[in-house]
Amino acid sequence: MNIMVYLACAVIAIFIYIKFFKPKSDGGGFTEKSGQRYQTIDDKYNAQRKEKQQRIDRILEKINEKGVASLTPQEKALLDEYSNSQ
Repeated sequence: MNIMVYLACAVIAIFIYIKFFKPKSDGGGFTEKSGQRYQTIDDKYNAQRKEKQQRIDRILEKINEKGVASLTPQEKALLDEYSNSQ
């Protein structure tokens, strides 16, 4: 057989491997975190923003129930970070 046939088969095999079997870790298309898939960068940003807002809401509820003195240093730092970013 001609060497071109072998070369063509090798190129096709490499393409099939890259397209269908290689795990996606290049950040293109879908991104994964904790098993959750985001279709766009905006989806990922909005999900992270929602998580942060939920953490802030839990801290504010704790302040409402038990007072500011009940906060941990990490919770105080998160509130300071959030207040400075707004």
